[in-house]
Amino acid sequence: MSPAPAGRLHRAVGIETEYGVTSAHVAAGLDGAPLSVEEAVQEVFRDVSSPPSGTHRFTTSGARLYIDIGMHPEYAGPECVWATDAVAQDLAGDAVLASMTRAANARLESRGVRIHLLKSNTDAWGSTFGCHENYQVTRDAPLPLGGLVGLLAARQILAGTGSLACGRGGQADAGSRTDDGGTGAPDTPGPPLDHPLGPMLYSARADHIHGAASADPTHERAFVNTRDEPHADASRWRRLHVVAGDSAVSPWTTAIKIVVMDAALTLVERGEWDMAECELADPARAVHAWNREPNAACERVGGRSSITCPELLELALERLTGRLSSKTDALTASVLDLAERGARALRSGCPQLVATELDWAIKHRVLARVAERAASGWRDPRVRRAELAYHDLSADSGLRGALTSAGLMKPLVSPQEVEAARIGPPCGTRAGLRGRVVAACERTGRVASIGWAHVRLDNPPRPQIDLPDPTQTEDADVEALLAEIDALGPA
Repeated sequence: MSPAPAGRLHRAVGIETEYGVTSAHVAAGLDGAPLSVEEAVQEVFRDVSSPPSGTHRFTTSGARLYIDIGMHPEYAGPECVWATDAVAQDLAGDAVLASMTRAANARLESRGVRIHLLKSNTDAWGSTFGCHENYQVTRDAPLPLGGLVGLLAARQILAGTGSLACGRGGQADAGSRTDDGGTGAPDTPGPPLDHPLGPMLYSARADHIHGAASADPTHERAFVNTRDEPHADASRWRRLHVVAGDSAVSPWTTAIKIVVMDAALTLVERGEWDMAECELADPARAVHAWNREPNAACERVGGRSSITCPELLELALERLTGRLSSKTDALTASVLDLAERGARALRSGCPQLVATELDWAIKHRVLARVAERAASGWRDPRVRRAELAYHDLSADSGLRGALTSAGLMKPLVSPQEVEAARIGPPCGTRAGLRGRVVAACERTGRVASIGWAHVRLDNPPRPQIDLPDPTQTEDADVEALLAEIDALGPA
């Protein structure tokens, strides 16, 4: 029996992850990728594709599995109101795609080809793909976008997954193209020689951010997507769509992202914090600078003094813990404590303070050990291979399982909770209703049109049932539809 969920959030939260895919020859000495990216992705999705759904479908857990723009596999997890559910569902997405990749590799074994699924954010050509977060926000609460983006700029470093500061040919490449036709990292140098992480940056995604907010994140990389698409009753809610985050390997990195943002939005909705003190004059420039030196002073608006990344984090955490601490459960308190330790680690340049919990610190320990044993240090190709292995989700070639077993990456949820999340919905949201309709159709071979906020049986045709409340767990019309599907039997 799985433990009860923990870390109660104040809203429905969902995480979308875009994955990188590449292929390699199994035999040594063969150059080049044997499959194009498109061929590799299509092979991974071969068993998913079907005439009714194509490569886009909802799952019995209420998640959405599909191929996104740029030929990226994407797993959009269901709405969650508990931090442990959000983490388990994110890890379940990894497990689902890893299982699909494993099946593809079994089919390709006779051809001497292996596909690798990477939970990363950039490739060797400077392309970038992301991890997006969705937060249900009360419609009548005025969002202080400037302050929220300032906090996101600092959180980008705290919750970064680390990245070797190199592009094509192992050198920084300011002009490399991204998958959306934009440009890659700005023309700025890598970290200084005495950088706490050596040649590593704190965030893989930070250098690709060029604005505070954008209505078109496919072509304009920003912290927040401002398109008003709530997937819910638009008169009651809107959706804060954060599109800048790194794709987390460590579950604690995921927890920090959602708990800190949920807490900040809660104070905003209550009218207890206007976040003006977090507003930066140029948040994109700040995150580029902090990615190399978190203690760089960056300008704030409103005549306030300049501020560093750890100072902004400490300021925000003081507000959050001071006003929410009396109502905070044990897990939320642990996550906020980790955020405080992370801020101290950034200030002091001491990754050991978060060495088993935050991705940039865990990855630095791994890569530094490889570099120490290599003749050419950090420039050795084995360091780059180790970075790829850190993000590889294969049980054979990836590092997450081995790091967790060795006590070098602290778990947050159990393997049993992740397995349950692969097929079952989280507690307390409409994902359960959606997932039950999907399960009923899979059981009977019937076709339904499923969306985030509606379900509709297409075979035979039935009226659409709207689910406008993300925290809705019961619906009489859905129950009647489920009974009808079972009565109809196999299609």
